[in-house]
Amino acid sequence: MTTPLRKTFPAGHELRRAAVSPPGENGLVSAGLAIGILLMGIQLWILTVALEHFQQHEYPPIYALAGVSALIFAGGILMLWLLRKTPAIRRTSVPSSSTDESPTAG
Repeated sequence: MTTPLRKTFPAGHELRRAAVSPPGENGLVSAGLAIGILLMGIQLWILTVALEHFQQHEYPPIYALAGVSALIFAGGILMLWLLRKTPAIRRTSVPSSSTDESPTAG
């Protein structure tokens, strides 16, 4: 028996197709990943600048850099919280290309 999501082979093995994601979801996930990687790179740069100031015994800039890094971290945690709070929208059924019943019954 063949359905839009399953295909049964003669030996009885089933091939399941992955569910189709809603339009635009892949782009949003890619953008979120790119922003996350960018922010982690900024935090790494902040860490290297803070280490240079620490080696030169210049302590006030270190506190400012630590504060900026903490704000970036808190923003990331806030985004995770917001993403988990929003409901996931998934398609519950996939429209089939062929139907058993004719739409025009007359």
